[in-house]
Amino acid sequence: MDYQNFHFDREQKAPENNNHLYHISYQEPIYSQPLVNQKKQKRGVALLLAFVIGVGATSLASFFALPKLVQREVAKVSGSSYSLNVAPNPSMTAEQGGATQVANKKLLTVVEIARKVGPTVVGINTKVQRQTIFGMPTTSEGSGSGIILSQDGYIVTNNHVIEGASEITVLLSDGTELAAKLVGGDARTDLAVVKVEGTNLPYATLGNSSELQVGELAVAIGNPLGNELAGSVTGGYISALNRSITVDDQKFNLIQTDAAINPGNSGGALVNNYGEVIGINSVKMSASGVEGIGFAIPIDEAKPIIEDLKNDGYVKGRPVIGIAGRNVTKQDSEYYGIPVGIYVMELTPYSAAERAGIKISDVITEVDGVKVETIDQLNQEKEKHKAGDNVTLTVIRGEDTLKIKLTLQEDKPVSQVN
Repeated sequence: MDYQNFHFDREQKAPENNNHLYHISYQEPIYSQPLVNQKKQKRGVALLLAFVIGVGATSLASFFALPKLVQREVAKVSGSSYSLNVAPNPSMTAEQGGATQVANKKLLTVVEIARKVGPTVVGINTKVQRQTIFGMPTTSEGSGSGIILSQDGYIVTNNHVIEGASEITVLLSDGTELAAKLVGGDARTDLAVVKVEGTNLPYATLGNSSELQVGELAVAIGNPLGNELAGSVTGGYISALNRSITVDDQKFNLIQTDAAINPGNSGGALVNNYGEVIGINSVKMSASGVEGIGFAIPIDEAKPIIEDLKNDGYVKGRPVIGIAGRNVTKQDSEYYGIPVGIYVMELTPYSAAERAGIKISDVITEVDGVKVETIDQLNQEKEKHKAGDNVTLTVIRGEDTLKIKLTLQEDKPVSQVN
């Protein structure tokens, strides 16, 4: 288990220092059996809290009173009605979408894009075993989107669409339903690959997100609000590139678009003027008065992750220390009388940290002589290395200051550990 920084309140001040609050969340699969009373669903905060009831924290150190863990928002339709997004004007040409003709590539209309890419976008249906607030077992059914990558049935989607699923099925554009198995998932990039048994399946052409320009046409294809609206096409533009967005304490570099992205769109395709997938829809900014701000994972960043997941089931070569921790702020330091740094709350068994002698309640203050005060800073220093490298941590243990040398391990899922 790598570092985790626990935060309760995920609302943030909007850009430009205005006074509005916004909320960024994954466009979660539709859960048909939420774990909260339907009468309470209009309160987003209630949903956030109820979704994580049953998450255990008993193994964590009791030195700090942990704030409640908040996971991703359960997708929902609030109120008594909702409006459907319609495709852009079919007569709109690709040139009107702001594209520049590229040699050997044909500019497509939105209708042509939908015909080309639509059959390659699928529904991802999941069943997740959970517990109610009373500890009773229950099953939630979820729905998201995915993109077929190959004729033999490899499909990419978001990790949060399939996370924790005990059963995964894929709904093809022709209505065929196929059982799927998880090949590999990566929470850090929010990408996952699943596999169905098939031949001659329609598959998408992947483009190059590095060639995108602000103002280009962007077409989103997916299953907003579930399979009943499967294959919905919405259109807009590339609003911005390289947006740094934090969701669930993970930082992402994303494409911003005003093409409508809604719950259930997660894992679907963001497509350019040539019918090439240039992004994987994932995140939406939502608040009263906020419209048309959605985000997609750039396909150039997704490609190497997808290949690792297909070939090995995880992303190879990432270094890991093997702790869970919490930031010790200046306020915490003054109150508890311990140094500013990273308080070790949990050790992964047989990890580099445990083998090197790190202990629960240690406070990490430096990595190779570089001062670290937050988990983000610690991870930044760690990511300068690769698995197998040696690093020296400065650790405060009671009244003692220790220099502990450890060898970074490769970050593997439990199923891959020998």
